[in-house]
Amino acid sequence: MKNRRLALLLAGVIIVLAAIGGWWWRVQHPQLTLDPYAKIDGQTTYSLEIWVENDGGLCQPPPLESEFWSDVTTAFHSLYPNIEISFEVVPASSLDEAMEKALAAGRPPHVLVENAEWFRVWSDLQLPIDRFLPEQERSNYFPAALAHVTVGENHMAWPCQIRPQIWAANKKMLAGLGLDLAVLIDQLGDAATWKGYGWQELKDRLDKAKPIRQPYMAHAMGNSDTLLQLLVTLSGGVVGPKGELLLTKQIIESVLTDWQKWQDEKLLSMVQGTLLTDFVSGRKVAIGPVGPWIWGMGENARLRGYRSLSIPQDIVLIPPPGSTGENGYLGGTMVSVSVFRHRRFQGLAHSRLSMEFARSLSLKLGRELSKNNHGIPACRSVFHEWQQEMGLSASQSENLIEVLERSMGLPPLAAEWHEVRRRMVGEILIPALDEVILGRAGPDTAERLALALGAELEAGKERKAKEKRRLPRISPW
Repeated sequence: MKNRRLALLLAGVIIVLAAIGGWWWRVQHPQLTLDPYAKIDGQTTYSLEIWVENDGGLCQPPPLESEFWSDVTTAFHSLYPNIEISFEVVPASSLDEAMEKALAAGRPPHVLVENAEWFRVWSDLQLPIDRFLPEQERSNYFPAALAHVTVGENHMAWPCQIRPQIWAANKKMLAGLGLDLAVLIDQLGDAATWKGYGWQELKDRLDKAKPIRQPYMAHAMGNSDTLLQLLVTLSGGVVGPKGELLLTKQIIESVLTDWQKWQDEKLLSMVQGTLLTDFVSGRKVAIGPVGPWIWGMGENARLRGYRSLSIPQDIVLIPPPGSTGENGYLGGTMVSVSVFRHRRFQGLAHSRLSMEFARSLSLKLGRELSKNNHGIPACRSVFHEWQQEMGLSASQSENLIEVLERSMGLPPLAAEWHEVRRRMVGEILIPALDEVILGRAGPDTAERLALALGAELEAGKERKAKEKRRLPRISPW
C-alpha cells in the first residue's frame, strides 16, 4: 500500500512538472506553439481587436466608415463567419501610452497596424510571423521590407507598405561626363564606396563633374537622412550583435567634418521642399535621398516649367549608400502589421485567426495606402496591380524593383540590442543630426553624441540584467 501511494505521489509530481514545463516552454517559445493548421471550432465565437495607428502625416489609413474596412471584414467573414472584428484608430501621440497599459494588463490588441521608420518590438507577447510565412513564400516580399521587421532570428510583423528614401541621379548629365562617371550609378550601390575606401572618396569622384558649373549633390531642406544613412552604414549598424558600440566618436567626427567642408565648398545644395527642382530641371546631377514620388511627377514636371525633363529617361533611381553590402539599409517609413497574444494564452485557433487576418490585412492595406501615398506595396503579389493602377511604365517599374531587390537592410540583432539601436537612432542621432542640418551644431558635437550613445547602451545592458533577475524560477520543490 505504501509503495502504491508513493508511486501515485511520484506520478502526480511528474504530471505537475510536465504541465509546468509545457507552460514554461510556451512562454519562452510562443512562436513554436503557433499552428497554421490549428482547428477552428465552428461553434465558438472568436473576437479580434484591431488597432490602427494614425500618425497624422503620410500614413493616413482609410476612415473606419469607408468601404475598405467593410470589404476587409466581409472577405474574412466569408472564410470564418464566427469571427467578431472591432477596429480602433489610435493617434500616434497616444499609441505608446495605450500599448504600455494594454501590455501591462496582458491584453494587447490582437493586431496592430503601425507606422515607423525603425521597427519596434513591443514585448514578448508579440508573435513572429515565421510559421505563417514559409521559406518558399518569403521571396514574395521585397528584401528591404522583410529586413525592416527582422529581429534576431524572426520576422516580427507582416510588411505592408514601404516608403523608401532611395537615391537618384540625372542620367543625361552623367552620360556627358565620360566613362568615369558613367559607372557612378552602379558604384553608388556598392558598399565599398562607403565602407573600406571611405565615403570621402565620393567627393573626389564627383569633382570630375565640375565642368557643369553647378552643385551636384542635393537633399531635402532640413532632412538629416543623408547623414544618418552614412553614419549607420559606416559603423556597420550602430550596435553590434554582442551589444558593442560600433558608431564611434571618430566616425561621427569624420562624417560631420566632411559634411561641413562640402557645405562650405558649396558642393552640397540644400533644396526646398520635396521636389528637387534644380535636379529635375536638368541643371545639375543630383544624388541624395528621394522617394518614389519622382516617378509620379510625369507631366506635372512640365506644368512646373521643366520641359526638358523626361521621366524616366533622364532619371535613374539607385540604392542608398551601402545597400548592397551587409551593413547598408533602405531608409524610409514602413507600415507593418503585428500580431499579439494575450498574457493568458488564448489558444492556437485564436492565434491562427489573428495571424491569418493580419496577413490578409497587410496585403490589402499595402495596396490601398500605396494608391494614395508615395509608397510601394511590400509584397510582390500586389505590386504589379499597383503598378498598373499608378500608370508606371515597364522601365519605371523595372528600375524600382531593381533598387528594392538590391537593398537588404542591416544585420538583424537580438531583441534587446535591436531596441537599443532603435532608441539611439530615434532619440539621440536624428535630433542631433537635425541640429547639424539646421546649422545649430557642427563636428564638435561628435564627442557629446558618442557619450550619449554609450550611456544609452549601458542603460540597455542594465535593463537586460534586471529582466534576467526578474525571470520566474521553476523549481520542483
